[in-house]
Amino acid sequence: MQDDKIANVSTFVEKVKRYTEIKELTPAIVNEFIDYIMVSKKQVINGKTVYPIDIYYNGVGIINAPSAEEYEEMFQERLKQKRAKEQKTA
Repeated sequence: MQDDKIANVSTFVEKVKRYTEIKELTPAIVNEFIDYIMVSKKQVINGKTVYPIDIYYNGVGIINAPSAEEYEEMFQERLKQKRAKEQKTA
């Protein structure tokens, strides 16, 4: 089971490497990468209507990427660690 997961991820990564700069999302690219898309019920967030979606990628399932806020938080934490390390070595 674990070997299957590793093989699936490896296959997915090889596909990604072929498409480093996608200029246009074609049906062929979508079919190669996406297994299916699940659209959830309508929600109203901050007065805006949204339809949350989950994209299931071939071989790997859902890929949960951090939000912009989470990326910023990780970046700030990394800067903090780097500064602390520099102070220790100075």
